[in-house]
Amino acid sequence: MSSIGSATSTVISYGGEEVELETALDDLYKSIQQNLNHSQVSVREMAKLREDDEFMDCVPIHWAICDYVDILNDLFKQLLDISSQVLGKPNKDEKEEYKKICEERKIRKKREKEQAKQEAKQAKEKELKEQEKLKTIKE
Repeated sequence: MSSIGSATSTVISYGGEEVELETALDDLYKSIQQNLNHSQVSVREMAKLREDDEFMDCVPIHWAICDYVDILNDLFKQLLDISSQVLGKPNKDEKEEYKKICEERKIRKKREKEQAKQEAKQAKEKELKEQEKLKTIKE
């Protein structure tokens, strides 16, 4: 049986109920897409208002975007939960290997996060130096 065929019979916990995987995925991705679309439209609307220098009219739109981001964060957490349910638990003979690769991934992700933070710091320092040069040139 194909993985798509077997997915239709998989039952998971979603929204406090036991539902078929396909139903949960359809609902979840529909919600993700709707919130992405709403946030995109909102950013465009806010940009148009800012062209007219309407700051205070943009504030509620900005807050709505913050709400969409919060909702999307929750939806992506639900996606991780679904993925974990589908993955399940390793067999006894796989536990040690799984534990090892999880630890390696954790270390790699931490390293990547630290590297991204360092690169952002360097980029900011470079930008500040360039601004100082421009300031010196103007004086």
